[in-house]
Amino acid sequence: MSVSDIPRTATTRDVTEINRTAILDLLRAAGPISRREIRERTGLGSATVERLTQALIEEGQIEIAGLDRSSPGRPSSLLRYVSTGRAILAIDVTEANARGRIVDLAGTVLHEQYLPFRFDGSDPGAARLDGLLELVDTLVSGGQGGSGGHGGSGGGTPVIGIGIALPGITDDGHVTKASELEWRDVPVADILHERTGLPVLAENDANATVYGEYLHGAARGEESAIALVLGTGIGAGIASEGRIHRGFRSAAGEVGYLLTSTASFSRYFTDHGDTENAIAAELAAWVDRGGPHVDRRIGPAFRRMMTAVEEGDVVAGQARDEFFDLIGLVCAAISVVIAPSVIVLAGAFGQYSALSVDQLSRRLIGRIPSPPRLVASSLGFDAAITGISALAIERARGATYLV
Repeated sequence: MSVSDIPRTATTRDVTEINRTAILDLLRAAGPISRREIRERTGLGSATVERLTQALIEEGQIEIAGLDRSSPGRPSSLLRYVSTGRAILAIDVTEANARGRIVDLAGTVLHEQYLPFRFDGSDPGAARLDGLLELVDTLVSGGQGGSGGHGGSGGGTPVIGIGIALPGITDDGHVTKASELEWRDVPVADILHERTGLPVLAENDANATVYGEYLHGAARGEESAIALVLGTGIGAGIASEGRIHRGFRSAAGEVGYLLTSTASFSRYFTDHGDTENAIAAELAAWVDRGGPHVDRRIGPAFRRMMTAVEEGDVVAGQARDEFFDLIGLVCAAISVVIAPSVIVLAGAFGQYSALSVDQLSRRLIGRIPSPPRLVASSLGFDAAITGISALAIERARGATYLV
């Protein structure tokens, strides 16, 4: 037996953190309740509950919320989880702008702000990073602008962590490749931490989307789910049993790199994969070329193509069929490998969700075993920012579970 095969033994600190998490989760779900009820519902001993709840009160994570007079004898204190005294900053970054939210630890949105990126002929990748830093500075410093400094507050509520959703492969806070942002090997979490002094969680936007839908949207209650996101490009987020599946180097879900045929072996793919190139080619006629820079995003081009279809454009109708053939191949491939119970169509699919569900369902039925249920996103363009908010809140709470 190798060292890696030996089961890890939980330390005293691990056990303490797990017990703290059990108490906090219980109070978030059922509070305010007494210490006696905490003991009964968690199975923890009296001394452990007394010690941990006192520490949590001193840290400001829970507070006394009155007295329990329901039992005979001396009344006992009721305890509740404190969610309003601290907040996280959640950010959703796209090719064109960054969107930030200040959210308290109960998930309540306290403030929201957009910042369109200003390119002005500068390096687009640098302009996006500069814009992101400007938005972070503004929101962490309470909406007053400035350099941000270490720590900070949003509208008077202390910000204790940052979560950021990005369109690209993001591994342990490091953007290894984000063609849409023109970023490669950007340590974005380290940059933001250095800027603010706050812990930073960086996540792929499709992963954030599926987590948002899994917790609060169209995939709620499902055993496993995939969010297929049509935006700047196309990507998939995978969730199973309450967790995001990131894969080796966090590259799971890069479905734009699926190969379309054996002819794909005559080429190499770097910035964009074979499937994403094929989809972009079908939508090329509907790319917006009238702005200061060509808008090559797949999502907007898809919507313009669908408008042309509605107007009776025959060429657009043919392109629509080819587009859904390609998306159907993506759904078939991920379905036979992952076998999700549901695929959530997110991003630019939203405006044409019923049609998209119908088009893709007809392409899957009878062609793969156990086709998943296809549904439209219920969170819409809030999906990624909702998901990264939830992930950042979990990290800020320091939740530790026995797995």
